[in-house]
Amino acid sequence: MFSFMHEYSSGLVVSAVAHALLLLALSVTLLSAPPPAALQQLAIEATLVDEGAIQRAQEQREQVARVEQQRREEQRRRETEAEQRRKDQAEQARLQRLRLDEEAQQQTTAERQRREQEERDRLARVEQERQAEEERLRQAEEARLRAGREAELRVAMQAEERLMAAEQAGLLAQYIAVIRQKVERNWVRPSSADAGLECVVHVTQIPGGEVVGVRLGQCNGDDVVVRSIEAAVYRSSPLPLPPEPELFERNLRFTFKPEQ
Repeated sequence: MFSFMHEYSSGLVVSAVAHALLLLALSVTLLSAPPPAALQQLAIEATLVDEGAIQRAQEQREQVARVEQQRREEQRRRETEAEQRRKDQAEQARLQRLRLDEEAQQQTTAERQRREQEERDRLARVEQERQAEEERLRQAEEARLRAGREAELRVAMQAEERLMAAEQAGLLAQYIAVIRQKVERNWVRPSSADAGLECVVHVTQIPGGEVVGVRLGQCNGDDVVVRSIEAAVYRSSPLPLPPEPELFERNLRFTFKPEQ
């Protein structure tokens, strides 16, 4: 570019010098009064010289314009490439941020899923422990109840055995007879009581012999007789206790059949 400008300047200088020489020659010619033919020849030569210089200057200007156009195009190309590089870098940075964000989101999701799974596992262990404890308590309660039932059964069986032994020994009959005798002693015979009176008496008592209920079943006496027997049972409370605790019955039944 510098050499071209140098050549362009040199051409202008040469053109100026040629014009100066031409003017000088014209002046000398005019002073020496050359013939018209010589003047015409000099004018033609000057014109040729001037046109050649103008053409060279035009060519030089066109060359300068071409070089400037090339420079501007190169500048635009470089700017376009720089802009494209900037856009490419920005896009790469954006994609990098997206990738990092996605990785962070994946890590967050994985961590949340891990915590949720740990919580589910913990709750499952707690539920298993709770069920195991409930099963242990249920088995312990069943064992306790079974042991209690077995103990009650043993006690009942022992009481039944003693009762059977007492009955075989006649103790139960003696116990009922003692109760019947006490009721007969406390009975006030009404005038309507006939000979051969016989009534089935149901007595409800509590431990200690206290009478809490009297009911007569089959009876051949009238209402006055029935009420008199009920009153006699209540007057006999508390009833005599059995010789053996196993003989105690909450609900007693005996036949009231007083002697004449």
